[in-house]
Amino acid sequence: MPKLPTVLPLRAHGVTVDPDGSPVAVLVDNKRRVEVDGTLTTIPIDNDESYVPGTSVLESADLDDPAVQAMVDEQRAWLAAGKLPGAGGQFAEMSERALLDLRVLTADTGAVMASPVTAWRHVWPRDASFVVAAYAVTGHPDEAEDVLGFLARVAPDNGRWEARYLSDGSGRAPDQRHRQFDGAGWVPWAVWTFAQSTTDPQRVADVIEMMRPAVIASADALAASAGEDGLPAPSSDYWERKESELALGVIAPVSLGLRAAIALAPQLGVDPTAWSEAAERVDAAIEREFGSRGFPRYAPDGGHDAAVSFLAPPFAAPSDEVADAVTETERVLRVPSGGHRPGENWLKDVDVAWTPETAMLALAFAGLGADDEAERLLTFLDEHRTDLGALPEKVDSEPKPASVAPLAWTSALVLLVLTELDEGLPVVPGTAAAE
Repeated sequence: MPKLPTVLPLRAHGVTVDPDGSPVAVLVDNKRRVEVDGTLTTIPIDNDESYVPGTSVLESADLDDPAVQAMVDEQRAWLAAGKLPGAGGQFAEMSERALLDLRVLTADTGAVMASPVTAWRHVWPRDASFVVAAYAVTGHPDEAEDVLGFLARVAPDNGRWEARYLSDGSGRAPDQRHRQFDGAGWVPWAVWTFAQSTTDPQRVADVIEMMRPAVIASADALAASAGEDGLPAPSSDYWERKESELALGVIAPVSLGLRAAIALAPQLGVDPTAWSEAAERVDAAIEREFGSRGFPRYAPDGGHDAAVSFLAPPFAAPSDEVADAVTETERVLRVPSGGHRPGENWLKDVDVAWTPETAMLALAFAGLGADDEAERLLTFLDEHRTDLGALPEKVDSEPKPASVAPLAWTSALVLLVLTELDEGLPVVPGTAAAE
């Protein structure tokens, strides 16, 4: 632990919508105070805004304007047309805000911004895939299809996705982030989840046809990455840093993407033999190199990592070994506030909780039937939202919301956790090596 606590600024309380439908961040004006010990504290000024119930329209908007009132009516109708995970329970308000926030962050083009502030105003394929799943299981197939449409338009021919894309679809975001090979796994999973959760067979067929090139290219890239030993090359993952060793956060989505593509193969009209053979090698490698050591970030002794949740339902069938690893990982990664850092060897701001990682572990607990543990982590997330109810990216050591809010990935994860607790999520079929 650092000698001094980590205090981080909050950049936005939440997001609202302009009359033209574009997202607008509700920004935070921070005050800076020098403490008696010479440290600098950043204090967010309290936000006195609030939403019109059931919408993302602020009470300070001109509610007498017919256009604003039409927006209020339309947003309430959209919310009512789907399913609200956790309805009637203690997390219902968090669920509603997460769903409304996702909709504001999703453009008509299907581009889902990670958050409405600065460098987060881009589209991560991983985050967008989770948003597709969240829309699909909450009964909003139009939005799920729109997001998949954006991914289809930016999909690389070689199946190797960039870390993030410009929200206008014109290319990769202008920075030096390395490609994240896990994107090739998340996108087929998103398509499979859409197909499993959408009741209109013609819509499912149309979406699979639209996504066919992207899924095939992604699965081919995943299969080609698995050598004779089943181990893909090192790649950046959700930690978003250059890696010289293969991380669990890469190989787990490689397995997931291959298995999802195999399950889609009949509708894609392809022979999945090469994908199946690669998936068998990958799953055997996960068990041999990672499972025998408690599923660390790197084999053999890379420390616990929240990516172990990618081996639990809904991403794979439950197992006692993964359940034990999830329980131990949650304990090791827990920070004093009750949330979680990304990994045991995450050395920056080790007293700061990251909400995606906390929600990932909650999803694993829910999928493994440990409902009380999942609800404990949901309670942490619920109690550390912003004044406007948005889920932030981080919770600092004080503990208070920090960084940006809302974060699309966390919002989608919370909706998936609550859906898992309510009715269960579809689980991607496994391979013989994983059974």
